[in-house]
Amino acid sequence: MGRQSLEHHWKSKINDDEWEKHRKTFVDRLSNTNIVAGLVLTTSAVFLSTQPPLTSFLPYTIRTCYILALGSFAHALGGLLSGLAVVNIYQACDRIWAKDVLTATRFRLCCTLLFISWPTISLTISIFFLMSSLMIACYASGVWWLQFLATVEILSWAWLPPLFAWCALKETLPKNLRASRRRAGTRLPS
Repeated sequence: MGRQSLEHHWKSKINDDEWEKHRKTFVDRLSNTNIVAGLVLTTSAVFLSTQPPLTSFLPYTIRTCYILALGSFAHALGGLLSGLAVVNIYQACDRIWAKDVLTATRFRLCCTLLFISWPTISLTISIFFLMSSLMIACYASGVWWLQFLATVEILSWAWLPPLFAWCALKETLPKNLRASRRRAGTRLPS
């Protein structure tokens, strides 16, 4: 749910005001994921149901590309369906029911977290399949400048996940380095 731990989730179960804030934020976030899943679903459907205008330029109907586009369609559809179900259930439940039913046991908590995260996981897989399908079609075209552009595109995206992970993870310094910085009066990042 966009948090590093479940602490915020547990705090939202304490009173109704916190629960309403948590539920609204969560439903809004998942609704945005559902909108994107619908767009990816439509895009995949277009690639599955149309012939390329110039087959020699971008042959996205070759077997591998078609299978990947079909996988993209299936994951977008599954992500959208599960996302809509989770939004509807979460909007209808109250704080007590969520606490006593959805998170009553460790197994139920794990299943609930899986259901909550599945739309995003499925959307990510769908986007990856669709991108792979288009990249393979670019390389299968035999057009050198299209292959060059596809390579540049791959390289321009390849550095983003590691950079994001580096920026998003909390910086941890060894205790001895942190203590020596404090003694020297150097300001530590928060």
